[in-house]
Amino acid sequence: MSSRAVDGLFVSGPKCYQGLLADPLVNDWIGVYRSPNTRDDYLRWLNLICVRSKLSPGKLLGLGPDEARRVVMSVVGEYLKRDKVIAARQVQTVAKSFFEYHDRVIRFKRVDRIRRVRKKIAYEVVPSREQIYRMADAFKKQGKMRIRNKAIILCLFQSGVRVHCLLNWRVGMVREQLYPEIKVPVCLKITNQVDTKLSSYGLSYYCTFLQVEAAQALRDYLDHRVSLEGELRDDDFIFKSIFQKRARNERMGEVRVLRVVKNSARRIGMDPRCVWTHTIRKSFRKVLNASPIDEDTKEALMGHRLPGSRENYFDSHDLDEIARKYMTADFSAAKKTEDLQKDLEASKAEIERLRVDLALAHSGRRMLEEELASQARTLTELREEMRRIARDLKSLKES
Repeated sequence: MSSRAVDGLFVSGPKCYQGLLADPLVNDWIGVYRSPNTRDDYLRWLNLICVRSKLSPGKLLGLGPDEARRVVMSVVGEYLKRDKVIAARQVQTVAKSFFEYHDRVIRFKRVDRIRRVRKKIAYEVVPSREQIYRMADAFKKQGKMRIRNKAIILCLFQSGVRVHCLLNWRVGMVREQLYPEIKVPVCLKITNQVDTKLSSYGLSYYCTFLQVEAAQALRDYLDHRVSLEGELRDDDFIFKSIFQKRARNERMGEVRVLRVVKNSARRIGMDPRCVWTHTIRKSFRKVLNASPIDEDTKEALMGHRLPGSRENYFDSHDLDEIARKYMTADFSAAKKTEDLQKDLEASKAEIERLRVDLALAHSGRRMLEEELASQARTLTELREEMRRIARDLKSLKES
């Protein structure tokens, strides 16, 4: 049987953990997690533990606390030997989650705890506003790739959403705000279905927005899709692959968005190893920090839960107030008047400095020319004196 579908693409095979899903112990446990990525990752790690230990999920749960620890730590140790700290932590996290869900005990000792090492923070680069817009225009050739990539980068920047949230956006979220005319700011209601991480914060939803540049880029992209595909449905994903003939209900992959960001960074001269999708979320926060927006509203726009009683006194339902505050943040491509004034003053100071340097250079040149002329006169006088002495000597010899 061919491994290719009708359109010529390879058909994906069964997952390595497919057999585990037939076990009710696994099915009930993994059903707690809503994120497809989380479910996929956790099932892969549980499958790895079962394969390495040669135990089924039921037999794994039947182990005593110490024996279960020994089995899991043997897998963890393999990754620690290869300096794969994050993978080792994931193995521990998945094992603990699986055992706790089924009311089983697994005892990790204090020495077993793997501390989180944030390696990326040492070399990450948070793009500036100007760099973001250069990345958005990095693809010079007009076409569907340029239109889509510009929309992705500007939407990530001006909304501050996580990449998996962006890819869950559907046409119905923005249609009425983009057509027939763009209504700025474009309001985006981010629910648990759109951003599954909100449930870990205890949030049911939050709102963020788009300013005119991202809204226009998004509309241009949707217009282009309509010209190719016809009318879009409200439940269609906004961002989809342009290289494959996929169904409308299939969204673009996170890895592909990561490639878009890194390729755009490389095209403007940035090191792609230092830039990824989450650094654009940090660029969003950087703009908020430079604005007069209060801290509670900044946290709300980031999709974070406010600490303590501050959550109770923040009016998340007053979208007009939040939108007004959001619009005070400068996400625009053009520099503000005060920025231009600062650049003008800096340019004037630089011109004055160059003028002084040039004057000093001319003055120094004149002094050097005068010194050379003086030395030339002295040399001429010495030559005349030597000729005179030579004549006197000649006269003495002849006499």
